[in-house]
Amino acid sequence: MSVITVRNLRVVLPGSATAVVDGVSFSIAAGQCLGIVGESGAGKTVTGRSLIGLTPEGARVTAEELTVAGVDARDLTEPAWRRLRGARVGLVSQDALVSLDPLRRVGAEVAEPLEVHEPTLGRADRAGRVLQLLDQVAMPEPAMRVRHYPHELSGGLRQRALIASALAASPAVLIADEPTTALDVTVQAQIVVLLRQLKESGLALLLISHDLTIIRQLADDIAVMKDGRFVELQPAADLFAAPQHPYTRELLAAASQSRPPAPPNTGPVVLAARDLAKTYGQAAAQLHAVNGVSFELRAGHTVGIVGESGSGKSTVARMLLGTETPDRGDVLMHGEPWSRVPESTRRARRGGIQIIHQDSLSAFDPRATVLQILSEAIALDGTRLGRRRRRERRARAIELLELVALNDSLLGRRAHQLSGGQRQRVAIARALARQPSILVCDEPVSALDASIQAQVLKLLASLQETTGLAMVFISHDLAVVRALSHDILVMKDGVVVEQGPAAALFLAPQHPFTRELLAAHATA
Repeated sequence: MSVITVRNLRVVLPGSATAVVDGVSFSIAAGQCLGIVGESGAGKTVTGRSLIGLTPEGARVTAEELTVAGVDARDLTEPAWRRLRGARVGLVSQDALVSLDPLRRVGAEVAEPLEVHEPTLGRADRAGRVLQLLDQVAMPEPAMRVRHYPHELSGGLRQRALIASALAASPAVLIADEPTTALDVTVQAQIVVLLRQLKESGLALLLISHDLTIIRQLADDIAVMKDGRFVELQPAADLFAAPQHPYTRELLAAASQSRPPAPPNTGPVVLAARDLAKTYGQAAAQLHAVNGVSFELRAGHTVGIVGESGSGKSTVARMLLGTETPDRGDVLMHGEPWSRVPESTRRARRGGIQIIHQDSLSAFDPRATVLQILSEAIALDGTRLGRRRRRERRARAIELLELVALNDSLLGRRAHQLSGGQRQRVAIARALARQPSILVCDEPVSALDASIQAQVLKLLASLQETTGLAMVFISHDLAVVRALSHDILVMKDGVVVEQGPAAALFLAPQHPFTRELLAAHATA
């Protein structure tokens, strides 16, 4: 019996005459998983949110049938939706930092669905259930993490907290929108096992992902979405064995591509990390986020940093950028002190090192349009370009969008009006606006589907080859790191356990943890 039945779903967003979801139909039975794949902006997320009453205010949602967990959801009032959410249908969304309350500790966040939907549960039992849920989603040291705020967690740890919250009230349906986006391969494997166990226990799962590997492991049926429509819907085995639509074949081809970089000419050292260390907290609650990290980055080269969520990768990135001061060690940029000089001294040099954030939505002013976001960065450029008139800045903004496979139709949109992948590409365009010599990339393609991911990686490789751009590339995705990196650092618990040329590391890993990561990637 179907737990979700959707027939001829159509969604038109406010201010638009074109449907972002147009004529979509599917059903999901208890214990079954439907996977939806497609390019960013195809309508995947809007489809999922239509099943939980979270489409944008003013959106027109119509369907011949829209049944969720036995409830006709076509004309539900907001109070009725609130009774359904959490208790009968859970949501794991793509942007964990935005979804979690920044002023509430993780323990309280996970406990909220229990307080709302299981009010008779005592405080002690509720606290025990929270620890059990965090352990279930592979949260390290759950007893300590319940006291943390979202900003104190890595992207992967935030995502795990969000999954725990979605599962708290034991819903019959789980809508998982990129649930493993921010997770490294070992934790991805754990989450996949968890979702499979939940599915086998009778949970109906709608899985939205750009990662065909994850979809393949969990989905019984797969829908391929393009421009608001399902262009193909088949059992998973049939789709991978014999894709019918040209776009499906294109996605599968893009997912299978992996190109190690050609070694560029050896350039000068542009960024050097010397024995970096950073500790958070006090006394018994101290967390050694980074301990003794050292490496050099040369012009035209990429250093990849991989490791589990919470291993210290993003903390290293912040120290490289000068937004976090090391407790020990130093960062040199172009041979000159960088991390320990006053910000007033760094400010004139900041254009030379730029960041592509993991969480693109939080990186933008929600009030600003894409044109304003890019124009602000262009105006900061120290060259004549930064002093150009508005019309010329607009032309440059369009050039930057085209570099990342977008067009000028997005110039008037704000961040919340873009898909996750579109936002990430705008973030990359903004980082390139100041023509940096160093780019720090913190999960820059984690929100992109396979075909757009391949385009962005190709773009970054091309920019490096033509301009000598140096990159620090942080990712949980070993295939992505392998495609771009010349040297790799493997981090665990704040320490670099192995580092060296990418080819040698993938061919003959020395540390047991490196071998574990590669084995998890090989079986994914």
